[in-house]
Amino acid sequence: MKFIFSLFLFYSVALVPFYVEASDRVLAYIEQIPAYVVINNNKITGSTIDILNEALKESDVDIQYQEIIWSRALYESIHKPNIILTGLNRNAFREDKFHWLYKVPVHTNRQRLFLWQLKSKSIENKKRGLKNASITVVQGDHKSKSYKSYVESLGFDANIYEVGSREQVIHMLFKGRVDYILGGEINNAGRIKSLGFDPEMVERVVEIPNTSHGVYIAMGKHTNIKLVNKIRKALVDLEQSGRVSEIMSQWLKKTDKTSPHEAM
Repeated sequence: MKFIFSLFLFYSVALVPFYVEASDRVLAYIEQIPAYVVINNNKITGSTIDILNEALKESDVDIQYQEIIWSRALYESIHKPNIILTGLNRNAFREDKFHWLYKVPVHTNRQRLFLWQLKSKSIENKKRGLKNASITVVQGDHKSKSYKSYVESLGFDANIYEVGSREQVIHMLFKGRVDYILGGEINNAGRIKSLGFDPEMVERVVEIPNTSHGVYIAMGKHTNIKLVNKIRKALVDLEQSGRVSEIMSQWLKKTDKTSPHEAM
């Protein structure tokens, strides 16, 4: 009996640390959003990555990164625990669905939104106007709400097609299936070229007022609140130490050295 009790006590003590460690493992979903997240030859860098890594390096939180289609990332983060979104735009629709851990400082031009068109369709689109124009965005992308608000303020209905990935968005534009796509400064010419298209064929047209409240590091509501607060505190502590400002300065210097067609 004494042996059985001792064995029970051993397993109880031994298993607790593994349980605690498992509960503090988080998976951060990422997509290419220079200079917040930069993915190059499977190497993941960027200002948001540096901020997360430095904030958590002295904690017992184990963070892993995974590139994923953003519409899928949104779905899983809402329905599963311990998932971090590394660049989520905050708006009224999403407000109650997430824990908003930290507002990432803005990079130059990252919060500006524009309509982009094929240069070959410039005259045609100008004649058509926005009343009958069509655009495409990634499913769940906040930018569609900014466009909808803008077009409706002009007295028109917004004609928006949602697709599953940014690659599909690019295909829709170059194949002539929509008139415009919506985005910030073109800074990922490599993605366009990899799909067999020429980035020099597109041009910026109209700037759209951005209704987003900024880019955040966020987690879904299924995550244990103690873990949420632990990560939030680590991020706030890093901010107060002045290290975030240093990280942003480093990445702004890198961004400023990048040409317009290499920085999206």
